[in-house]
Amino acid sequence: MDLMEDRDIFPESLALNSDHLDILPGDNNNNNNNHLPDEPLISLNPHSVHEFLTQELSTPLLDELYPRLWLAARRTSSHIDALHRQRIKGRTITPSEDPKLHLVWQTDRIYIKPIPTCLLNYTVWTTFLRASKDADPPDHGTPSRALALGFLRSYGYLIRHKVDFVLAQEAHLIAPEITWVRWGRFIAWFRGVEDGDVAKRYHYGQLRLSRLQWMVRVGLAKNSSATGWFYEVPYWSIASYVRQAATPLLFLFASLSVVLGAMQVVVSVEVAELGFVGGSALKVHAASWVFSVVVLVATLGIWLLIFVIPLGALVWQVSWALANDAGVRGGEGEGTV
Repeated sequence: MDLMEDRDIFPESLALNSDHLDILPGDNNNNNNNHLPDEPLISLNPHSVHEFLTQELSTPLLDELYPRLWLAARRTSSHIDALHRQRIKGRTITPSEDPKLHLVWQTDRIYIKPIPTCLLNYTVWTTFLRASKDADPPDHGTPSRALALGFLRSYGYLIRHKVDFVLAQEAHLIAPEITWVRWGRFIAWFRGVEDGDVAKRYHYGQLRLSRLQWMVRVGLAKNSSATGWFYEVPYWSIASYVRQAATPLLFLFASLSVVLGAMQVVVSVEVAELGFVGGSALKVHAASWVFSVVVLVATLGIWLLIFVIPLGALVWQVSWALANDAGVRGGEGEGTV
C-alpha cells in the first residue's frame, strides 16, 4: 500500500505528541498551549515556527557541497546503518543538536540529532508543514517540510528493530514515554516518503566526517564554512592535534633514519669486500651490505603499501561514485529538492 497516495499528512491517531496548540485566537480552552511542544520560547506565529524549524533542520553547508557530495558517500538515501549496527561497528551514538552533524560519523562515533518534539505533533504538520497536492503546479510545501520529511525518514532507517528503539531512548534521541508499538506505527508512514519530497541533504544517508573535512579544505565550500578548514572542528586543544600528528611524524622520522643508515652501509662497503669467501671481517662486511639492501627493499615495499593501497582504494571509490552518480543523474525525474 502506498502510504503517500491519499494523504500528505500522517493520521492524527499516529501522532506521538498530543499537545493541543492554541492556533486560533480567542480559544479559551485551558488545555491549549500558545507555543510549540517542548519549546516555550517559540510562539505559534508562522514566521517564528518556520524560522525555528529552519534553524533546527537546515544544512546550508551540505547544500553547498551537494553537487560534489558523491565524493564523500553513496548517493543512496537508505545508506544508513541501524543503531545496533552502529554499535557493532564500534561507534558511540552521540546526540548533537547541530543539524549538519546528523548522520555524520567518524571511526568511533556517529552524531545523531534528537527528534524535535514538534515534529511528532499532528497540528504542527497540518498547520505549518502541509503540502497541497491539488495545486497547479503541485505545491510540495515549504523548505521546512522537505527538511522535516527527510529528517524523520532517516529515523526510519536508524530505528528498524526494538533494540534500535531501546538504544535511541538510552541516547536521549526520542522521548522515554513513547512506546515501541506507537513508534513503529508512526515511523512506518515516513518510510514511504520518496526522494522527490525531501531536502537535498537526505538524498544521501550517513556521511564520513574525514571526507567532509577534506571537501571543505580543497575549497568545495566557500560560503557556508565557518572556518574554511574544518567541516566541524574535531578538537578544542592543541595537545590533541599534536598527538594526532605525532604518530605519522615519528614513523616518517624512523623510516628515514633506517633508510639513511642502510644507504650509508651500502656505499661504505667496497666491491672487493662483498665476497663471502675469506676472513671473518670480509664476511661481516658482506653480510652487513646484504642486510642493508634487504632493509632498503623492505622499507620501499612498506612505503608502497602505505601509499598504493589507499590510493588504489580511493581511485576505485571515485570511479564507482562517478559511474553511479552518472546513472542516478540520468534517471532523475522532476521533484522537490
